Amino acid sequence: MQLQNRYLITESEQGIVIIDQHALHERVLYEQLRGKVLSEGMETQRLLVPEPVHLSAAEAAAALDARETLARLGIQIEPFGGDTVLVSSYPAMLANVSPGELLRQIIDSLLSSGQAPERRDLLDELLHMIACKAAIKAGDRLSAEEVLALLQQRHLCQDSHHCPHGRPTALVFTRDELDRRFGRT
Repeated sequence: MQLQNRYLITESEQGIVIIDQHALHERVLYEQLRGKVLSEGMETQRLLVPEPVHLSAAEAAAALDARETLARLGIQIEPFGGDTVLVSSYPAMLANVSPGELLRQIIDSLLSSGQAPERRDLLDELLHMIACKAAIKAGDRLSAEEVLALLQQRHLCQDSHHCPHGRPTALVFTRDELDRRFGRT
């Protein structure tokens, strides 16, 4: 059952389980993406016309320095003169996100850390960002089939208890806890 287009309510042996649909979907996507990137690579969408993205000198340098890592995520960029880069492909699962907007958010993340992150840390941070952007959101109405599919995917995760940012994906209210709260002995 979906509550307020935000939570999924289910029952387990322990009691009632309330699941944050965005946090769980984000975790599922993150683990799927990570598996793809570490094995065969991301499915990409090649742009018919590469999108020019005008950046500051520092932003362009950061983007070009991270070019190899971006390519592993399906984001192909190339210098286009001055401080402009061309985005020629990006992750297919982010078809509803502007390639330029995605690149700017990635660059903001790179520059905000104040230091060049390790390649593995950068890859992980970018996977978090992509999973978050692609995940269903709080407020999205899900069909019964979508709810069931998401709940089934939960069991395929290595860590289905937390989203990639560390927030819990579910809260469990045990029967004992419910009995106590309702004054049952």
